[in-house]
Amino acid sequence: MFQIAAIVAILVLAADTRASAAEPSPEPKITSIYPFGAQMGRTYQATVRGSKLKDARSLWFPKAGIQARVLNVTSPDATQDVLLAELTVDGNASAGRHAFRVVTPAGVSNEIALEVSSAGSNTETAADEPISKFPATIEGRIAQPGAVNSYPISVQPGQTVTFEVHSGYRELDPSIAIAERSGSWFDPQRVNRIAFNDEPLFFPGLSTNARLVHRFDRAGTYVVQVASASGQGSPDHVYELRMIPGVTPAPDLHPHWTDLWEERQFTRAMGSHWLSQIAARGSEGAGPKDVESFRAVKEGAATIPVLTPPGLVEGRIAQPGEAHVIQVKVDKAQDLAIEIETPEATMPRFNPVVRLTESNGNEIVTDVYTKLNNNGLYMMKMIEAKTVFSLGAPGVYTLQIRDITTDRAGADFAYRVLIRPQIPHIGKVTCSEDRLNLQPGASKTLTVTLEREEEFGGVVALAADNLPPGVTALPAMEKPVERPPLPNGGRLERYVPKPQTASLLLVTSPDAPVSEQPVVIHVTARPIVNGRLGNPIPVGDLPVMVIARRPS
Repeated sequence: MFQIAAIVAILVLAADTRASAAEPSPEPKITSIYPFGAQMGRTYQATVRGSKLKDARSLWFPKAGIQARVLNVTSPDATQDVLLAELTVDGNASAGRHAFRVVTPAGVSNEIALEVSSAGSNTETAADEPISKFPATIEGRIAQPGAVNSYPISVQPGQTVTFEVHSGYRELDPSIAIAERSGSWFDPQRVNRIAFNDEPLFFPGLSTNARLVHRFDRAGTYVVQVASASGQGSPDHVYELRMIPGVTPAPDLHPHWTDLWEERQFTRAMGSHWLSQIAARGSEGAGPKDVESFRAVKEGAATIPVLTPPGLVEGRIAQPGEAHVIQVKVDKAQDLAIEIETPEATMPRFNPVVRLTESNGNEIVTDVYTKLNNNGLYMMKMIEAKTVFSLGAPGVYTLQIRDITTDRAGADFAYRVLIRPQIPHIGKVTCSEDRLNLQPGASKTLTVTLEREEEFGGVVALAADNLPPGVTALPAMEKPVERPPLPNGGRLERYVPKPQTASLLLVTSPDAPVSEQPVVIHVTARPIVNGRLGNPIPVGDLPVMVIARRPS
């Protein structure tokens, strides 16, 4: 009874503080840092652009290796602030992107990143003379819409150079070109383009950084041109141009997803403990320990292997038009899932199509999701990495695996297809907010989106740990109410989990102390099925600050 009364009291307090709290003030926001690249073992000055950065205290780097000191903050206009900081990068700092935020009396800002490497660099103003020694790095920005930045270089005959442009602003999709002053019939001094590239492959999940490898047949002075592919430009459109001798390793065309859990992408790895990992997200046991592996055979083979779920099919589509088959034996009616992984080549190069058919050739299920576009009244089709379905009768079925085309194949067109019984569990769980700034005596809502996979019907409990002093978190989540299907949505239930949005209310007591630095809280979700509490599932970490209450 005491616990129930306490929860009711806190809920009443939360409702009261939310109603009486003053309107939240705009939070600090940062958009870019220039120079975008930093060299190990160097101290230099950088400018951070954003808004609401007045009286900024520090730059907060969660990863070790970079120290920063705020020098001053100016406001060129009413909407923009420019922060000048002194950065010291340790000699042993790790190479790559270092995320950071700005801490102000109004709270902690959003997150952007600084690129750290061992190479020295020049700013645009110091890159007027032809560059002849490689590697070389230039820090630049597309300051105006339509601008093209040009850098002269001097090369030797037969020399090969790799040019890379790394974007430091989310709106900048850079392009790179090489030109020479070869003239034309009308203008002997005309600069003509001889090579160009935007990015190696444009596809969701892949980097849009530009890369160009060029071999110069003739010695001379050439011009490297950097621009925005869409023609946009502003002081925030910062980049780093790298010129490296020879041919550098090609970028990875295998999208990497940063979410803590992802099961509906072709590039997620289904390891040997995949079923146990899934079962652990449903609190109903450890799941099958062993999954037998099979090799499918080419369509038309005299002997076809037989798989009984759960089973993993592995193979490669090595020849154009090739299709692989395996038989699937099911002893009883049951709910199944088909999951597909492309461990090497993946979309859009390798687009695996998987079909399960009866002995007479009738298709039961496929990974091709079809729906009607209500605007254009045409059919839309897309392949999905996971399909759930029900088999109503025992029997022997045929599983076919091929590429969506008949002219694409390769040694890296590898696939892994898992056929297994459905395991109700919690899928992807994410937080909508990336930070929270709380005033004493007020509250804010942390929005959590959860996907229920394979008819998971248990309760999900949310929690937040490592809260600042004086801050309390109140979780609340129940099984969602079933909604009617979308019109013309096709067999949506086979390809899309059931989403649910819930709130985690963070209530700050009136006497909560003001934070000097952000505190990283850990948000978790725990499944509860038949009264059994499952293990915590990480949802995300985000910085939280208690800030001084704004005068009313």
